[in-house]
Amino acid sequence: MSLFASPFAIPIVAIGSVFLWMIVQCIVSGVQGIVKHRNEVELKQMLVDRGMSADEIERVVQAASPDAEKTA
Repeated sequence: MSLFASPFAIPIVAIGSVFLWMIVQCIVSGVQGIVKHRNEVELKQMLVDRGMSADEIERVVQAASPDAEKTA
């Protein structure tokens, strides 16, 4: 009897697919967080290179951050 003829083939494939999807989702979420952090650091470095003060940089970062509304 082959694996695909087993009555448990569909549930096993479904459960495996769900776990695979969860793993891929975690990896994508982690990469998105890393890219977002890198972009924020690059923005801050660019503003420092332009000679902006800490208060000006804070204002720009808060205005550019979509999380500013959630934390405020």
